Amino acid sequence: MKILCYGDSNTWGYIPNINGYSKDAIMQQYEEQDCWWYPLKSGNEVHIDGLCGRCIAHENKWLKNRNASSTLTYDLQPYNDLDLVIIQLGTNDCKGEYEDTPEQITGNLEKLLQTLKNTTHAEIMVISPAIIQENNKITQKYYIGAQAKSSRLDNLYLNMAKKNNYFFVSGKDLEIGEDGEHLTKKGHAQLGQQISSLVKLLEEGMDMGR
Repeated sequence: MKILCYGDSNTWGYIPNINGYSKDAIMQQYEEQDCWWYPLKSGNEVHIDGLCGRCIAHENKWLKNRNASSTLTYDLQPYNDLDLVIIQLGTNDCKGEYEDTPEQITGNLEKLLQTLKNTTHAEIMVISPAIIQENNKITQKYYIGAQAKSSRLDNLYLNMAKKNNYFFVSGKDLEIGEDGEHLTKKGHAQLGQQISSLVKLLEEGMDMGR
């Protein structure tokens, strides 16, 4: 299968860092084998497009081209004949500065995925965000109210995926690190196991002429 994993810093493989938003912070990335998408590389052609700070429908104050709703069509240009696109977005949209409700976040994602459907014939898989923990200096400053928002997104994403016949993977029980927003190695492994199992079923369906 030809697979594109498209998302934010958790797709990129950001290592949780309590000082991550300071001016002198150095972004550190997990080794490939520690990222959730690594098992998919066995027998598949896998492309990774993860950007720190990428939102579904908002610009970033410090980083360019982080609004997926504005960049998706361009971002997809290098990839032809995709079989599956896995979308991991929504965490950054929970930031307090954007003031989005969980329903608005889900609605923005649904619009983004409609653009994706109009661009490619690939199957679509949606990952709901991990539950953000408001218990540290990062989330208490940038993610006020995000714990409640992210808790509700799981069911909203699920219902949206069902309505549109997308595959769905829940992120609500994934382990996150000290910064309250990024997956630990264990969290990546948990997610990777879910996705690998689902992709295997998808491959079997394709073999049967789905």
